[in-house]
Amino acid sequence: TLSQIVHYEEDRTMAQASNTIKKSLLVLGGNGYVGQNVLHAAIQSNLFSEVRSFNRSGSPKSPPPHLAESLSQVEFLTGDIFDNSAREDAIDGNYAVVSCIGAFGSNDFMKKICGDATIEAIETSKQKGVNKFGFVSSAQVYEGSAGLKIPPSMPMHGYFQGKYNAEQKLLESYPDGHVILRPGFIYGKRNVGSVQLPLQLIGAPINIVGNHLGPISSLIQSVPFVGKEVSSMVPVESVGRSMIDSLKEEKGVILEAADIRQF
Repeated sequence: TLSQIVHYEEDRTMAQASNTIKKSLLVLGGNGYVGQNVLHAAIQSNLFSEVRSFNRSGSPKSPPPHLAESLSQVEFLTGDIFDNSAREDAIDGNYAVVSCIGAFGSNDFMKKICGDATIEAIETSKQKGVNKFGFVSSAQVYEGSAGLKIPPSMPMHGYFQGKYNAEQKLLESYPDGHVILRPGFIYGKRNVGSVQLPLQLIGAPINIVGNHLGPISSLIQSVPFVGKEVSSMVPVESVGRSMIDSLKEEKGVILEAADIRQF
């Protein structure tokens, strides 16, 4: 009957609404170069009822023109990832959390920002019942990599060790709900203040040399550390799309550079 049809449609609409409300996404470090592109991909995907960012500086002051429309639809929360109360409030109630937190500096600083910050977020996400957790790691984070063999006294040790520690915590905490991306140099249009750096003019040609010139590429890839970095360059748009698309998977996902470039 008409009444039954109406009730059926109402029930279906309510069920869809309840499912949609749960599909909220929080991006940690969403004001950064990579984070902005993850937010853009999330908005474009229409997978989430709400897309938010949590970072120290709030919304971007001068977003890249090609991302501005998407970023205007994001709620930017201002806070410190190491502030327990602020972190818990930001993470609570989300279906998925993605960490794009990272920075360069001293080894101790990089280990804290590239590792400890995400580890804190993973622990809070687990406590708050978050279903999925994504992490932008590094092409040098795998057992036996040259990056992880860098002595503690050398530059970049803290960067790779921090990323490695965060990966291990994520795999332990979310065995079926992790998404880990392992890119090398990430290229694309990047804003630094009011200036836009066309990193694709550097990254795209090197990517060709590192992956598409047959024997020459093979020779380059055989060089420790450098070969891995050259062959692992990816466009920033692919990082965003691969992260968001992989959050739909029912099992844990680890994407290497070649996988990321497919998106």
